[in-house]
Amino acid sequence: MFRIALIFFGIALLAACTKEEIKTEENDKNPPVGDVPEIELLNVTPTTVRQYVDSIAFTIKYLDGNGDLGNADPDIPSITLIDNRDPDLLVFHYHLSPRTPEGSNLAIQGELTIVLANSILLDDANESETTTFSISLTDRAGNESNIVETGSITITQ
Repeated sequence: MFRIALIFFGIALLAACTKEEIKTEENDKNPPVGDVPEIELLNVTPTTVRQYVDSIAFTIKYLDGNGDLGNADPDIPSITLIDNRDPDLLVFHYHLSPRTPEGSNLAIQGELTIVLANSILLDDANESETTTFSISLTDRAGNESNIVETGSITITQ
């Protein structure tokens, strides 16, 4: 009789654990991913370039909860790169092909390398100028990611 009571007590104890409590534990380990893309700057090379000659490669890590990064239409840009010496004039837009098929709803993450083919000195009288760059992504729904900023990059003659 004691064993039967112990078994019923054990079953009642297990039944008291709700699914919501279990989900909360799991969410602490793996927080939910939102529909707004998130990016992180991983690398920028080189940090000193010659105007009109050297390229700059920016590597970012992205995370998107519904996978709607990129666009099939090559005329729609998804990546914005801004040279902070003149953020109104020196804005570069890049196309990003879709990371998942349209209509899918998948959490995605990965890395992208954005290449700025060359840069210029804003004042040719200068032997060098220092700048930083800001980068963001926009998904198909129009959600803009956080903005990441590079360290200093020197542009020389």
